[in-house]
Amino acid sequence: SSLAGNPERMNRAQVPDLLIIDDDDMLQRRLERMLTSAIRRQLWITFLDDEDRETGVIIPCDDYPNRPDSPTPMEGLDVPSAATVMARSFAQIMRQCGFASLIAVWERRGDDTVRAPEQRWAAAFAAALRDEGVVVRAQFLLHSAGLRQLAPDDLLISTGD
Repeated sequence: SSLAGNPERMNRAQVPDLLIIDDDDMLQRRLERMLTSAIRRQLWITFLDDEDRETGVIIPCDDYPNRPDSPTPMEGLDVPSAATVMARSFAQIMRQCGFASLIAVWERRGDDTVRAPEQRWAAAFAAALRDEGVVVRAQFLLHSAGLRQLAPDDLLISTGD
């Protein structure tokens, strides 16, 4: 496990050359070194610490539901959406590891056009993360030709969808 040794806080000495991410351009360049083009539908999650330094942790998720509002089988009366369950899980990881912000990369084959599925997921996931008190540093779309940062306008869902 990437967090082996100290479950409360990752030891930076375990991962050399972790950079402070000064701006969006630097963040995109760092992600492009790891994620060059889309292969399949999946989500990548990575984190920054309270100094905006990389943590060295990146988590792939390739089995998330098609829709963020899909109910999840949970005990009790509250049946949270898939986006809420994922947000709660990542919020718990962040609290346990002392991470300060989250970066999401939505991977899918095709061009750099933001389509309804990733638009719905990115918007719902960001809202659910905010509800959990998580700072979303940025979200990106990894497509067949590269990486595109999602702007706030990309997350506006039209009533026609």
